[in-house]
Amino acid sequence: MKGVCVCVVAGLPAAGKSTFARLLPQFLRPRFESVLLCYDDVIPGEALEATAQVGDATAQSSLWKLYRHKLLENVECLIQAINGNGHLSLSGNEKDLVGECFIQSLKQQQIIPGETHHGKQQYPVCITHSKPFIIILDDNFYYQSMRYEVYQMVRRNSIGFLQLFLKCPVELCLKRNHERGCLVNDETIILMSTKIQLPDPEKNSWEKNSIILNNSENIVEDEIQKIFQLLESSLENPEKPLEENTEQKERDRAICAVSALHQADQTFRRLVSQSMKTAKAKKLSKLNLKLLSGELNKLKTVLLEDLRHLTFQGNPSKLSDDVDAIVVEAAHEFDHKKEEILKNFLKSSN
Repeated sequence: MKGVCVCVVAGLPAAGKSTFARLLPQFLRPRFESVLLCYDDVIPGEALEATAQVGDATAQSSLWKLYRHKLLENVECLIQAINGNGHLSLSGNEKDLVGECFIQSLKQQQIIPGETHHGKQQYPVCITHSKPFIIILDDNFYYQSMRYEVYQMVRRNSIGFLQLFLKCPVELCLKRNHERGCLVNDETIILMSTKIQLPDPEKNSWEKNSIILNNSENIVEDEIQKIFQLLESSLENPEKPLEENTEQKERDRAICAVSALHQADQTFRRLVSQSMKTAKAKKLSKLNLKLLSGELNKLKTVLLEDLRHLTFQGNPSKLSDDVDAIVVEAAHEFDHKKEEILKNFLKSSN
């Protein structure tokens, strides 16, 4: 049995996924060849610093998505090289930081020769092709839509797909995070824990090849045989590209999702404006007006992000029929929360 499979390793920060992902290639040998791409390592530090320097949360989120998208493009180039002429050629320019880190990671794992020259456009892929090749992607992937983007790439290339999701109590994640020097803010971990979406094969057929690992301590020994079985099944049954009519349905769905987001954004802006007028009429100080504006815009960003993942992962037929209903529901939630924020500001100013 030969072939290529992408294995997504997901979970909260400090859930143990990176430790597990680093051990996985050792367990896969000698039955499989593999490469591990940890998003925290392959997305360069400069990219992370760039997002941190951007004050606007929406722009920051867009930058981070851009880097993730570039990395996934590079992964697709690797898959096409393995299934094609054996030479990796990346898209983008020579100053692409994500591409540079990606190439460096492949060199370190001896997937391409270490002596290739800087700036070279093609790299020979050094795998034997006598064994299945597993591409392990290590990241939080806490939204289903993040994993679905990987699945779409897999489906385009007719290869295998597998999800390993490490489920870990948030309290244990916070404890481990402190033990390793608080690499992630506690607030970030707590927020992710409220939004995290576990694989749901009954709702999403594309998540059928998934294992949820209950990670209290060391899970590798107990679960490795199940992983082998699912890997073999994924390789024997690669994902198939969409038929043309299905592609059109997905395009229509995307248009509806964008429409819902646009309408919600306009509604949220109008509600923010109304709240600011109310606050000014109540003689709120300039400082408090500025703080209120910041809180309301932060709420807008969070709810739009939630809506973005809902619309791109929701039921396609429902989305096509009920864009207005989705917007009304989102506006109701925003209105309720912004009233609470406004009330607190007005109360503190009295």
